[in-house]
Amino acid sequence: MGGGPGNLMDERTVGMRQSMMKVGLAVSLSVFIGGVAGAAVIATVNQKQLTDQDLKVALGQFSEGQRNNILKDPTNRRQILLSMIDQELLNQEADRQKLGEEESIKLAVESFRRQQMVARLLEKNLSSRVTQAAAKKFYDQNKLLFNSDQVRAQHILVSTDTEAREILTKLKDPKADFQKLAEKQSRDPSAKNNRGELGFFTRDQLDPEFTKAAFAANAGEVVGPVKTVYGYHVIKVLEKKAGKTLPFEEAEMKATGMLRQKLGQEYLAKLREQSKIQIEDKALEKL
Repeated sequence: MGGGPGNLMDERTVGMRQSMMKVGLAVSLSVFIGGVAGAAVIATVNQKQLTDQDLKVALGQFSEGQRNNILKDPTNRRQILLSMIDQELLNQEADRQKLGEEESIKLAVESFRRQQMVARLLEKNLSSRVTQAAAKKFYDQNKLLFNSDQVRAQHILVSTDTEAREILTKLKDPKADFQKLAEKQSRDPSAKNNRGELGFFTRDQLDPEFTKAAFAANAGEVVGPVKTVYGYHVIKVLEKKAGKTLPFEEAEMKATGMLRQKLGQEYLAKLREQSKIQIEDKALEKL
């Protein structure tokens, strides 16, 4: 999760420009291209008209202010249009080869449609609640999340509470080697290579329960079992670094994103409560 540096608009605008020059932003979004009544034609590709509205839609992932800022630059406008033209040429050739009839394309289009529907659903139902005032309130109530304190830790992940307690018992032996146990017994796929080492992390980077336990422990302490969605953890805290709390002006972007995520999780939780969900574990295990 990224923080919120100062001078956001200037820095982000430069980044956007560089990104568009390198990869052609509109290429990935030109599926939206299509005539709009009353729109001004800005290019024609084999009788297919591209309009100013198509260009604006190609920037749909940005806010209105960001779009306006990007479109003020003539070089940006032309670069986006050239990307749209390239993509239109490729789309026309794909249509000529009837690739749209392939099952993989149909599945991809349906997947994209579902993603856009979800994004629109969340925007429709939550955007009015994601305001600067709401972000400031979230920041004030969760200042620890905007603190740059760090912990370096190792962990061993197992499937059950019993397994975790057995490992804790083994670690009481002064000769016990935490890293060797992690390498041999941890379910974490990366443990074979990193022997349970997680490096330094802040409060907003890992599972909340894991983070809470790690930050509460002292350097050199082993704690657990800690239950998360992944299983049961035994955690060894190696080092702790004190940081500082970012002022809201620097943390606003991060606070807004975290608030949006929180509201989305709450909205989804309500849908779960209202729905009947059945997981076929046997079928899942056979995958």
